[in-house]
Amino acid sequence: MKSYVSEGTIAIRDEYQLTYAVCDLSYTLWEDGSFRYVFRPNYSVISLLDSSLFQGIPGLNLDLKKKEYVRENKEPVFISERVPSKRREGYEEMLRAVGMSFMDPILYLIKTDEQYFGDPLFVMEKHEKILYAIEEANPYQNNSALTRAILEHLSLGDDLLMDGMVIDDSSRDIVFHALLSLYSRSRFAAKEKQQEGIEQAKARHAYKGRKKKPLNELKFRECVHEVEQGKMRPKEAAELLHISIDRYYREKKRLQKENDTLLQ
Repeated sequence: MKSYVSEGTIAIRDEYQLTYAVCDLSYTLWEDGSFRYVFRPNYSVISLLDSSLFQGIPGLNLDLKKKEYVRENKEPVFISERVPSKRREGYEEMLRAVGMSFMDPILYLIKTDEQYFGDPLFVMEKHEKILYAIEEANPYQNNSALTRAILEHLSLGDDLLMDGMVIDDSSRDIVFHALLSLYSRSRFAAKEKQQEGIEQAKARHAYKGRKKKPLNELKFRECVHEVEQGKMRPKEAAELLHISIDRYYREKKRLQKENDTLLQ
């Protein structure tokens, strides 16, 4: 029997914008309409997270430490809380807006930018675990940048090869938290130094604040039109304009107010 398979990774970000790959997720749909979801938690990554940030994955009892959590012909809570049902008004339009002809729940969550209000979890393209060799990496500007790179790989669940030593699931927790402590201190020191410089500049009446990055208004309006036509996603528009997704929505709100004023 023919089948369709989709895969992704459930993730979460912390205050340092480190991405933690907490669980791999697959969806299989057979031609007779039957389907199956398989959750594969990354326990060594989950152990890095404080309970104030990560409270588990809805519908799964992670205390059981199962290698896989399987749901046959039953939509998991994690999916039902985030993916619109066929009965939802404007369902077909929502699919077209992200360039989909049929509902693939995992692909839909990867493509959409909306954040579920119940928790900070999101779905990204499946992360394939790698062995990251520090010795073969390109030179970093400073120790803080190198530490950041190591933390990023550890939080994604990658293994590290450093000075002939392999850091894997068995040692991930202790190495990660030791480096995170150092990284946090270096960031704090850098911010203190930056603030000290700002205060000195203010005293000399030389501080003008952060300069806002200019926005190509014509290009921005074209991107907004493309998004409204379902030809582009907000995240893609923001990347094309080289601005954050938050600024994209702020500028869109500003544009809407300007248009409303013209219509009055």
